[in-house]
Amino acid sequence: MLDPSPDDEREPWSSIRRCAEGEGVLPGFAYADEAVYRAEAELFRRHWISVACGHSAPEPGDVFPLRIHDQSLLVVRGEQGELRVFYNLCRHRGARLIDAPCRVAGSRIRCPYHAWSYHLDGRLAAVPHFHRGAKVVGPDAEEAAELGLLPLRSAVWRDIVFVNLSGDAPPFEEVIRPLDERISHWSAEELSPLSSDEVELRADWKLAAENFLDVYHLAVVHPQIPGGFSGALASEDVVVSPGILGVSMRQGYGEGSGQEAWTLPRFSALTEDERLRIEIFCIFPNTLILVEPDNQQVIVLRPQAPGLTRQTFANYLVSDASQVPELADERAEIYREAVEINEQDLKLLAGLQRTRSMSVAEFLRPAEAWDDINLRFQRLWAQEFLAGG
Repeated sequence: MLDPSPDDEREPWSSIRRCAEGEGVLPGFAYADEAVYRAEAELFRRHWISVACGHSAPEPGDVFPLRIHDQSLLVVRGEQGELRVFYNLCRHRGARLIDAPCRVAGSRIRCPYHAWSYHLDGRLAAVPHFHRGAKVVGPDAEEAAELGLLPLRSAVWRDIVFVNLSGDAPPFEEVIRPLDERISHWSAEELSPLSSDEVELRADWKLAAENFLDVYHLAVVHPQIPGGFSGALASEDVVVSPGILGVSMRQGYGEGSGQEAWTLPRFSALTEDERLRIEIFCIFPNTLILVEPDNQQVIVLRPQAPGLTRQTFANYLVSDASQVPELADERAEIYREAVEINEQDLKLLAGLQRTRSMSVAEFLRPAEAWDDINLRFQRLWAQEFLAGG
C-alpha cells in the first residue's frame, strides 16, 4: 500500500506530481491503489459532485439512496416537487434510513431501528416514547428542530443532482454558468426523461471519464455508429472552464447526409450548425453529459471501492417525444443503441482496469493528435488530488 501523503517526494507519488506539472501521464496505480482511493475522497468533498438524476425520485415522497466513496446519502422529492439531499442516517443511533429506492408511506421517512420518523423536508416528525412516557410521542418543537436529518448543500441542473460535501465550494451557478451558456440552445426546459439505469462498472471512475472524452475509439469500439472516423477527425477539443472539459463534433455521416441522422423531435432553438452537432463534456470530477440535436445523455460516476464504480446512465428526449405512442419504435431504438454503446464501453473499461495494476502501465504513451483533452483531465485530477488528497 502506498504512503497516502501527497507531500511525499519519493516514488511513486512523485509521478503524480510530474503529471500535475504536465510531464507524463497519470501512473497506473492512480486508478487502482487503495491509498489513492482513500485520499481521493477529499477531492470529492471539495467539488460539486453529481450523485443522481432527479427523475430517480420523480414524485413527492420518492426517495433514492446512494453511496459515493464512504458517504451514504438520500435524495428526497418533497411535497412541492422540490429535491433535497440528506445524509442517509437517523439522528438517534446512525442507522441507515433507506436501503432501496421507494415511495415512503405517509410522506414520512421512518428509521427501521427505533421508528424515529422525519418529514420530507428533513424535520423530525415523531419519536415513539421519546420521554419514556406511555403516551408521549415527542419530541417538542425545540428538540425537533435540533434533531432533523442532516442536509447537504445541493443543486439541480438539467435534472442532474449535485452536492458539495464540504459546504464551501463556490456557488454552483457560478461553476456551471460557462457550460450552461454554451449549451443553452439545447434547452433544459424541453427535456423529458426517457430512462435511467443503475450499472456496475468494474473500473475506476477516472477511466470512464477519460473514455467519455475519447472520440478516437468510437469507430473501433462502436462500429454501429455511422461514418467511421470522419466525425472524430472533425472534432474539436473544448475547454469551457478549468473544471469543464469537452469535445465538440459533427456526427460522421458524410456529406449531405447529416439531416437523416436524427429522427426524433429536436431542440427548437438550435442553429443550423447545432442541428448537426454533438457536444460532450466532463464536469470535473464525476459528471458526464452529452447533448445531441434530439436527446441528452448523462452519466453520474459514484466511486465505491478501488476499481469499482456505480454508474447512473440516464437518457432524455425532447418535449413529449418520450411519451407519444407514435414514436414508440424510435424511442425503443435510441434506448437500445445507447445501452449497447454503454455496454461496449463497460467491457472495454474493465479490461483497462486490469492492466492498470501492471507495473508496465507506467510506460503508456498518449497519441498526441488525439489525447490532449484526456491529458488535460489527468493533469487536472493530479493537481486537485495533490491540493488536498
